[in-house]
Amino acid sequence: MPHLKAYFHDRFILLVLSINTFLAGALVLTALLALNDSTAGYIREYRSNLGLDGYEAGGIKDVLAFAVFAVILYIFQIYSSTKIYHIRKHISLMILLLTLIIYIFALLTINALLGLR
Repeated sequence: MPHLKAYFHDRFILLVLSINTFLAGALVLTALLALNDSTAGYIREYRSNLGLDGYEAGGIKDVLAFAVFAVILYIFQIYSSTKIYHIRKHISLMILLLTLIIYIFALLTINALLGLR
């Protein structure tokens, strides 16, 4: 357990974890608030090279997949980062920073798909 204490006392780790917590919460809220408007359809994917046939309709479960993805990714990042911290601090930090990038791309993707409907 001394490894976990050192992990949660590292200020930069806590900063990145706080940012990731905020982004995960924003992703979950964006996905769940999009479910309010049940009359509109959802776009699962968009291929710009196909023209008008580039839109593929999806359902509620496709939007909920973003929220589930955010929760699973958050749990996995904490688990793997804490396990590696006592071996290499820099690799643990790299896991958190790569997760931050994934959250940013996921937020951009869900906002783009919800903006197209």
